[in-house]
Amino acid sequence: MAKMVSYLLWWLLVLLSLLPLRLFYFLSDIFAFLLRRVFKYRTSTICTNMARSFPQMKYGELSKTVKEYYTYMCDIFMESIWAISASPKALCRMVTVKNPQLLDDICARHNKVIVMLGHRGNWELIGAFCGEKQNRRPDSFANNRIMLGYKKANSAVSNFIFEKIRMHEYSKFENKGHIVSSKSILRDAVREKEKSIYVFIADQSPTVVRTVARFLNQKTLMFTGAEDLAVRLNLPVVYLDMERLKRGRYEMTFTLITEAAGEEPARFVTREYARLLEKDIASNPYNWLWSHKRWKRDLTPEEEQEYAALTGVHN
Repeated sequence: MAKMVSYLLWWLLVLLSLLPLRLFYFLSDIFAFLLRRVFKYRTSTICTNMARSFPQMKYGELSKTVKEYYTYMCDIFMESIWAISASPKALCRMVTVKNPQLLDDICARHNKVIVMLGHRGNWELIGAFCGEKQNRRPDSFANNRIMLGYKKANSAVSNFIFEKIRMHEYSKFENKGHIVSSKSILRDAVREKEKSIYVFIADQSPTVVRTVARFLNQKTLMFTGAEDLAVRLNLPVVYLDMERLKRGRYEMTFTLITEAAGEEPARFVTREYARLLEKDIASNPYNWLWSHKRWKRDLTPEEEQEYAALTGVHN
């Protein structure tokens, strides 16, 4: 039954994706108003997360940022549906890369590279960073095999739909890689001989494989799977930011974290990633996934001690 519902919903989204983008933004404005003013969707979570992250933010600024967030959140959803039928050219107009040469150079020197990003911009459109195949230079990083790691959703229907949307959008750019669960990436990286880039969205709340960092003014558990892989194989790690310039326009920027993760101090990669992500969030506060319960898990006594040693802050 779930499989049938999944396919029906998918084909409904395919039909809806044929609508013009301006209509999607019109619908986004309506949904943003309803979610914020009528249904008050996760209002408490959003406001609490923002207020704790930016205690210096005045009430008026916080209220404005919350309003902007609802519009941004609905835009992500609408853009992701529109992208199903959008051409690679249209997607590349929406998403541009500021400094592709940085990743080109890293890929030229290394067989495998880790890329870490957060839930900024519209991460569902990340495949567009490959660019149109006919416009790529011979030495472009996008000519390498690119593996996108993802965390499975709890619902079978949601997991099917999101995987379908991501695979469909990603396949348009004719890249040699594909989308896999984050758990499968380690096995692939160890066995695969071909030049590859492994992409992790690494700012989700982790259950295991984690460390603690000070992030957005709070004790924060951070996923360490990307760093563990990079350290094990002594790989370079690159941070990817996706800034929302305006509605319908995103710009990606690469920043090198390290060229040899195995030679760095323990947890350097994860904490440097957290620092870079925090800086980018602070520059444009609404442009992050505030509606998720990012700080829902408690630290263990050992993690509390680690945090105190790291920051000098004790309970």
